[in-house]
Amino acid sequence: MATAIIMPKAGMAMEEGTVVKWMKAEGEPVEKGEPLLEILTDKVNMEVEAQVTGTLIKILKKEGEAVPVTQTIGYIGERGEKVEETENAGTETKQEEKKKEAPKTADPEQVKLVSATGKVAATPAARRIAAEKNIELTKVKATGAYGEIKERDVLSYQGIVISPLAKRAAEANGIDPSTVSGSGYNGKVLMQDIASKLEADTPAESEASAATPATQGSAAGQITADGKEILEEEPYSGIRKIIGDRLAQSKFTAPHLYFTQKVNLDKLLEVRKQINEAQEKKTSVTDYIARATIKALQKYPDLNESLVGDNIVKYKSINLGIAVAAPGGLIVPVVKNANQKTVVELSKEASALFEKARTGKLKPDEYTGGTFTISNLGMFGIENFTAIINPPEVGILAVSATKDEPLVVADEKGNKTIQIKPMMNITLTVDHRVIDGLLAAQFVTEIKRLLENPIELMI
Repeated sequence: MATAIIMPKAGMAMEEGTVVKWMKAEGEPVEKGEPLLEILTDKVNMEVEAQVTGTLIKILKKEGEAVPVTQTIGYIGERGEKVEETENAGTETKQEEKKKEAPKTADPEQVKLVSATGKVAATPAARRIAAEKNIELTKVKATGAYGEIKERDVLSYQGIVISPLAKRAAEANGIDPSTVSGSGYNGKVLMQDIASKLEADTPAESEASAATPATQGSAAGQITADGKEILEEEPYSGIRKIIGDRLAQSKFTAPHLYFTQKVNLDKLLEVRKQINEAQEKKTSVTDYIARATIKALQKYPDLNESLVGDNIVKYKSINLGIAVAAPGGLIVPVVKNANQKTVVELSKEASALFEKARTGKLKPDEYTGGTFTISNLGMFGIENFTAIINPPEVGILAVSATKDEPLVVADEKGNKTIQIKPMMNITLTVDHRVIDGLLAAQFVTEIKRLLENPIELMI
């Protein structure tokens, strides 16, 4: 019997993958464990290995196609074996086949409970939506554990399937899911669809911008209806779309609050110079910022948590994400258990991850599982910026460039002078749903204190 090849789910946030390249053609032999195809997952390319030995008898999804996770994309079987050319063919298990053969009985999750008065059992939310939409509950299929109609059943009756995250965003912004066109599998409404709806409903800055027609064609050199010459046009997809969807998800669901401190790096740069002179592995300023952030997270563990559904999950492990620019876009390698590492150990591990990121060789477990993130644009000369939180984390630290600036310095007697010092801005972004302003201020101030007293980073 043919074995289905499915689109793997490489990470909790992954909803679909793109077939980049088939390494075998139909009819070619395949060995178990041999690379079978390459896919684009959440920001990186990865190889999918064959799970069985046989012949690649059918390819259902061609190169360049985006496929929902766990959907069948091909089959391995015996040479000459035939399968139906659909994604769902050949996926039934023996247990499912036995169910077909068994006598049909009522499924308790599909039976609506009706009281003696004829009132259908339903949750308050389901009744409210049914009333708003003028839907008869007797016509709705129940999926509750005890035969009651749930809110999702009423939405499904309208042909609406919506992700939990998209549902929360829709409620927060007063959007009716039935007015949104879903881009997910089988029309499922995703967070990106709610974001697009919000953008479409936002009034244009001027009548002129609102009336600007769409481009007529996509080839270089063509002219738009309002007189702009096109240089290039490409689809909004792949890594760029993944990044965009995650950023939109974060901004539309988490109220961002920002806190900035100015840091004097005079002592830190001197300590770094001495350490680099004493060893072969050179450390960067980012390594010390990472260590300071870790120590601050240990002092204020409420920043080392996530909002997962209706639960606030606080972590003992500190898995520090450090954003890096890769050829396909921004990606965040994660240093696992960073609280157990010295500055030099952090530097070595982060450097190896950065190299993998730049060459597109990061594995899923090397860019997932973060609990807090640092984004450093100092090397590009950026003097100040704010960063968007990497969900489901509750904070991110934006690090800017070091610049020589005048600073008022007081000596032991209180006498003040103006001196030129290497100064750097750091800006903390927090999710105000779970992090209060006082805590955020204490946290970013602790990072400043540690960076200005770098000897504490060594102990």
